[in-house]
Amino acid sequence: MDNILTNIELLTTLAPTINLELIANGLLVGAIFALIAYGMALVWGVMDIINVAQGAFVILGGYVSFYFVNAMAQVAPNTPGILWIVVSMPIAAAAVALFSLIVFKLVIERILDRDLFISLLATFGIELVMQQAMNQIFTAEERVIDAHLPTFAFLDYMVNIPGSRLLGAVLGIVAAVGIVALVRYSRFGRAIRATAQNPRAARIMGIDTNRVYAMTFALNGAICGIAGSIVAFVYVLHPFQGLVYTLRSFAIVILAGIGNIAGVIFAALGLGVYENYSGFVLGPEFQDGMVFIIVPITLLVRAWIMRRKRQYLK
Repeated sequence: MDNILTNIELLTTLAPTINLELIANGLLVGAIFALIAYGMALVWGVMDIINVAQGAFVILGGYVSFYFVNAMAQVAPNTPGILWIVVSMPIAAAAVALFSLIVFKLVIERILDRDLFISLLATFGIELVMQQAMNQIFTAEERVIDAHLPTFAFLDYMVNIPGSRLLGAVLGIVAAVGIVALVRYSRFGRAIRATAQNPRAARIMGIDTNRVYAMTFALNGAICGIAGSIVAFVYVLHPFQGLVYTLRSFAIVILAGIGNIAGVIFAALGLGVYENYSGFVLGPEFQDGMVFIIVPITLLVRAWIMRRKRQYLK
């Protein structure tokens, strides 16, 4: 308790500039999580499937990027590492998208018309299989891509922003803008939106909804591949760490609501800041738990608002 009071005093009285660092780093982290959560929201909204294996796909993309960057560093050691990181992103996206198509054909296609609970069990099983496979192939050793980026310090080193997080947020934003534009303005995107709104009507209009489902799942895989490339140099890679990204993505989608792109962005940014403050005030050991306390609170508040609206309409 004394530590909590001391930390609060630091934020409010002794060193209020620390707030700037927590907010800045929280926003940068949130920008990365927004990309992962958007992929989960896309699959959930179009296919009515909660992809519990979302984090495992992210970790797989990270491993593809890690080994590609390391291989290129040996082939061309004088080339800046950032270049290979950027180049590895579409490669990881393509690799995980192809893997996602295989998973769709083997598993997801068989549960499209089943209830949500079946999809939870199936994707959880995919998560476990992927974890064990990655553990056998890549071992349990933690890996990270060294981007050789400095930490930027401001206000007499009271505000420190790692260059890797800054680069990761920028790349994540660029990728998110491209993906949103694809879904909103392309013919494929129109087919996705039509299928999400009314699959039966979409089939009557000549849209192959099964193909749309397959391509949507593959698009989510590409998103996870890009996000994994970012995770590989911002955090660390471990075969069993995917659940962290799945749970945060789930929390963001719950907070934002299905199909709300702007909500996903703001929820991710807000969650990143909230998580940073929780970790600083309460300690890193409580940081993960505090993320999920806000989810039931939000659901209760949302239910109360809906009940009040119904009473008002009566």
